[in-house]
Amino acid sequence: MDQNIKACLALLPLLLTGCGEPSEADLKAALERDLQEANAVTTSVMGDSGKIEILSLKKLGCAETGGAWQCTVDIQSRLPLMGDKRQTRQIKVAKADDGWRQVE
Repeated sequence: MDQNIKACLALLPLLLTGCGEPSEADLKAALERDLQEANAVTTSVMGDSGKIEILSLKKLGCAETGGAWQCTVDIQSRLPLMGDKRQTRQIKVAKADDGWRQVE
C-alpha cells in the first residue's frame, strides 16, 4: 500500500471518534478490500487457483480504541495450496469516506 495512504489511514481514528461499531458485513468488506491487492499478485502467478477467498466471517466482539475499532473475528478462508482454513484473529478498522478500512 502506498505510504501516503498508510499515513492517512493512521490518522483516521483520531478524526472518527464516535462512529458506530462495524457490522460483520463491514468487517468482511474491509478484509476483502485488502485481499484485492494480494489476489492481483497471486492470480498473476497462479491463475484463478491463486485466489485467496473469505468464505465466512463471524464477528465475536469489538472494542473502541482511539477512534478505531479492535474486533475479534472468526474467519473461514480458502488459501492457495493450503485449502480451507479457519482462524480467530483480531483486526483493527476505522470508518473512511468509502467504507470501513483495516488500519495498523
